[in-house]
Amino acid sequence: MKKPKTKSQTIERAFLILDELMDSDKDIATLAARCDLTYSTAYRIINFLCQQGFLQKSDGKKFKLGSKLIQLGFRAYESTNLVKSARPYLEKLNEITQDTVHLAVNEAHEVVYMDKISGKRSVNISSRIGGRKKLHNTGVGKSLLLLKTPGDLAEIYKQEQGTPQEQQAFLDAMAAYRQKGYTLDIGEDSPNIRCVAAPIFSKSDCIVAAISVSSAAEYVSDERILELIDTVQKTSWAISNEVYGYQKP
Repeated sequence: MKKPKTKSQTIERAFLILDELMDSDKDIATLAARCDLTYSTAYRIINFLCQQGFLQKSDGKKFKLGSKLIQLGFRAYESTNLVKSARPYLEKLNEITQDTVHLAVNEAHEVVYMDKISGKRSVNISSRIGGRKKLHNTGVGKSLLLLKTPGDLAEIYKQEQGTPQEQQAFLDAMAAYRQKGYTLDIGEDSPNIRCVAAPIFSKSDCIVAAISVSSAAEYVSDERILELIDTVQKTSWAISNEVYGYQKP
């Protein structure tokens, strides 16, 4: 008796088909032969990929890569270009503040750290490049959410299992942050760690990333927070302009 196909096998076969179409358009029979699949299996996978926009018909019976892959490619390039272009600004921010700096994006409704430069002080910041955290209780996460509606914010807060009694306080704080253009994390993610963050814009209605400065509370007094807000915001605007040509209104 044949073993049932697993989801991983189907995904692997879909990638084989996509890989075969990298160099030239092909018909189903050719793809089935090149990927060692039956015609019916190849047909089913190709039909699904077409429905999702990953493939599309070209000349005659042949297929080619679809627009969804172009979108993903631009997104990947954009992320890579962002990290490379933002790096000098992060290094300067790290040098000025002597604290840990981060660059993060919102991926699949989570904070994902794209870059990190550790501070010069003996402070352990629980983050790593590629690591993930919640949105509602991190400085960069809040900055990534600044353009969200109160309804969206409430839903995200619930999904991330925020404390129900503190939901309204979170919504009020986010409304204030949106007006000011920065966000704070005062020990919400990690006790005794304070963070100042600001968003990176590609256009007025699109936040693509966020940066932050983080350190132990003993190094981030209320007075210093005010200084860091100005420094972090200036850096975020500089990156927005450098990478996306977006200037502060």
